[in-house]
Amino acid sequence: MSGLIQAVLQTNPSPDQVSLGWEIVVFTVVALLGIIGIGWYSSKQNVGADADDFFSAGKSLGFVVIALSVFADSYSGNSFLGYSAETYRSGAWFLVYPQFMIAGIIGALIIAPPLINLGKEWNYTSPIDYIEHRFDKRVAFLTLLFMIWGTFVQFTEQFFAMGYLGRVASGGIIPYQAVVVLFGLVILVYVGLGGFRGTALSAAVQGVLMLMALCLMLVVVGHFGGATSQIDTVWQTAPEKLTLPSASTMSNWYGLVLLILFGLPTYIHIQQFYLSVKDAKDLRSTFRVQAPIFLLAATILWGIGLLGAGIFPGLSESGSEQLIPYLIGSFANTGGGTLLPSLISLGIIMATLSTAGATVMVLSMAIAKDMYKRFINAEASDERVINASRLALAGFLVFALVLSFTPNLTIWAWTQLKFEFLLQATPVFIFGLYLSRVKSDFAVAGMILGCAVAVGLYVFGAGEIFGLNAGIVGFVVNSLVLVGGSYLTGETAETERARDILEYNSIEYPNGNNRKGVKYVLPGQKKSFWVGLVVVLALIVPWYAPDSWNAQAAFGLPIWTWVILGAMILETAFVLYGTMIWRERPVDERSTNTGVSRGIETED
Repeated sequence: MSGLIQAVLQTNPSPDQVSLGWEIVVFTVVALLGIIGIGWYSSKQNVGADADDFFSAGKSLGFVVIALSVFADSYSGNSFLGYSAETYRSGAWFLVYPQFMIAGIIGALIIAPPLINLGKEWNYTSPIDYIEHRFDKRVAFLTLLFMIWGTFVQFTEQFFAMGYLGRVASGGIIPYQAVVVLFGLVILVYVGLGGFRGTALSAAVQGVLMLMALCLMLVVVGHFGGATSQIDTVWQTAPEKLTLPSASTMSNWYGLVLLILFGLPTYIHIQQFYLSVKDAKDLRSTFRVQAPIFLLAATILWGIGLLGAGIFPGLSESGSEQLIPYLIGSFANTGGGTLLPSLISLGIIMATLSTAGATVMVLSMAIAKDMYKRFINAEASDERVINASRLALAGFLVFALVLSFTPNLTIWAWTQLKFEFLLQATPVFIFGLYLSRVKSDFAVAGMILGCAVAVGLYVFGAGEIFGLNAGIVGFVVNSLVLVGGSYLTGETAETERARDILEYNSIEYPNGNNRKGVKYVLPGQKKSFWVGLVVVLALIVPWYAPDSWNAQAAFGLPIWTWVILGAMILETAFVLYGTMIWRERPVDERSTNTGVSRGIETED
């Protein structure tokens, strides 16, 4: 162990001990003013003149903005703090983190393509518009509740991350609670002004700053010695973090990948970004940009958590939650200066703001448009709905502040909890977008039973069954009820109506032209897509690795980690493959529009 690391450990650094000085103040003020300026600019460009523009930017956002926005939204403050902390505690097997982030894109390849085609044909402003149109108000109401739950928990997580970071940035001068209040006020201003367009543009800028922060984190970690020496320390102090995980851990590994594969693309704010894209071509480009960015970002955060276990061995659970503040504070305290830590802190602040801004924007839309107008006041004007969304925005901020004042769970625990119930909204998208025979009655029954199973397992302490999370078990029950019940009862008038709706799920009509358009073969229609997904899932968990793969290889990492890193690259390539088989063919007014409702292609 280097003398520098020993010196750092002897000082027992605390996140409250080191102030980052004037740099973080200047950077943060300039960035916050810039974000508020984007919101103000958007409000002056007739944004918000109607509900469609306010909540979906008029479906006019390009792929660069969408790709960076979804990245910034997905990699939030809890990614920087919570996932690196969980890697610190769990060890190398938490390679599941970059894997499940990429799996979330694979899930989006299944849901997003038909959803945006239907959205353009039937003029959907939100995902709940699709649910009510495809099913009925009962299904829309239940789906909305599950989606609000998942999004609200993610929103609240950002306050925990911001509170921790603000305390270290100020050297402990500004209390945790004061930081989260200031944070909430900034969100209220720029989201309330700019609507969804302002939120997306701000998130794209924030995404660029986040990528900068991730790269600078590697410089900070390198300040404490080479990667090999830090990994050697982990071998000496906690070798179980580097050896092959147990069979039960591998089962849990698969469970987490499936949890995010189906859960991440069900976030209402993620779907809202996809619904706001210009066209299918831009959506394909979005996925192609997202995949390598997601891989790079998550792998860096995994590496920081693992190397942090070598720099600061023996941290408690609460201490590990503040690993990033420990690193940047100690960097400044050992001659590294405050410039890089300030830039990194700015990136994390932007990560937190981007996710919080998008989630609360869509939450307020869900309450005002999808709840208030849909179920309470169907005659409400666009102006009234927009104002109602701003009131809901303020209400969510106050509620999140109250919860974040006394954080009782780790950020990772909150992350798992939100997906357990969010998953119960997934089957109506996965099956409802592809199968005309699934019916509303069984959608309602499936969601209620799936939720009951998930809640029962969670409440009675049986959080996992054979490594599968309670949410996954509930999802399976939900899906069996929805698909099994629908097919056992045969075709009905509802089936015919659904077939008419789904006629357009693989067809895009530019500019609303219903006579000529482009018919797509979507990834979810190809047998090769599903076969490839099975192969990727089989390779990403090292169940096949012999004990000899615990031997050290490059940088001191065991052989099995390098094999899994290779499997992650294959997983990323699979996303790109999914966009390549997403091909198009012309359609004219004489063509028969069959859509994806007839299932998977028999030819490949």
